[in-house]
Amino acid sequence: MIEPEVLAASLTAFGSAPSRAAVTVARLTPGQRLARGLRGAGIFWAIACASIFIPGLHFVLVPSFLLIGIVILLIRLRDAETVVRVHGVCPRCKFEQDFAAGNRFAPTWRLDCRACHNHLDLALTDRT
Repeated sequence: MIEPEVLAASLTAFGSAPSRAAVTVARLTPGQRLARGLRGAGIFWAIACASIFIPGLHFVLVPSFLLIGIVILLIRLRDAETVVRVHGVCPRCKFEQDFAAGNRFAPTWRLDCRACHNHLDLALTDRT
């Protein structure tokens, strides 16, 4: 994995002034992306193998889980960057925390504050 990059972002909540946040993003090498994709696909392929023993439903479940595994593999192969950490202060309750970081990197997304349970919008302020 290439050295993670820390990006500045802002957290906003309806009726509150924006607060600062830091998003740590890791760039993945092609080998890491392939390993990540095969790991995700392998889970669904294992479920497909276990579904063979369900009478009647195996006609639908096995092909479905095999197809979902292929889709997961392709999606994860395309993800060149992943979010490792999101750290910031809730603009509503001022509680400093690490937010649940999603695997997929996007310029904006929604987060939930653990303290006040408000929905927060995170947006990157710079991208160099």
